[in-house]
Amino acid sequence: MTEKKADHRQSHSARHLARVFVLLGLYQWMADPTQDYAGIEAHLAGLLHDEGEQLDGCDIRPGDFDRADKELFAKLLSGVLEHNEEVSVIVQRYVDRDLQRVSLVERAVLFIGTYELMACPETPWRVVLNESIDLAKEFGSGFRFTNAVLEKVAHEVRPEEAAAK
Repeated sequence: MTEKKADHRQSHSARHLARVFVLLGLYQWMADPTQDYAGIEAHLAGLLHDEGEQLDGCDIRPGDFDRADKELFAKLLSGVLEHNEEVSVIVQRYVDRDLQRVSLVERAVLFIGTYELMACPETPWRVVLNESIDLAKEFGSGFRFTNAVLEKVAHEVRPEEAAAK
């Protein structure tokens, strides 16, 4: 791992790490909808307590799950799982194809961002969008798509805040 990558990983905030783990959990759930919150959390915790090695394919290390904001992790993951139909309807309004044709990573990012816009008014909408774009860049390639969709969602879910720009 390059020094730049190592420094970037060290700079992840507890809230960003929570969103990363929500993304990983939602990806798991979208691939296997029989999973529940407890199973997803146990799976993530188990993955991240092995021998201190970085997980293949991402910039996550075992200690990162412990550093993540557990309250935000629980709120976002359980919220998306519980309200996924409502979130899906909102997201679908702004996507030009069936959501099943959107990659799991992009769909998970859109669901996290939409639910956070709905349920976390204390987090400014621009922060939600920026964090979602960061997740899309970190794990996928559809960050422009994510930005366009979530900006429209923000105008629906938080019209006064989004209009104030």
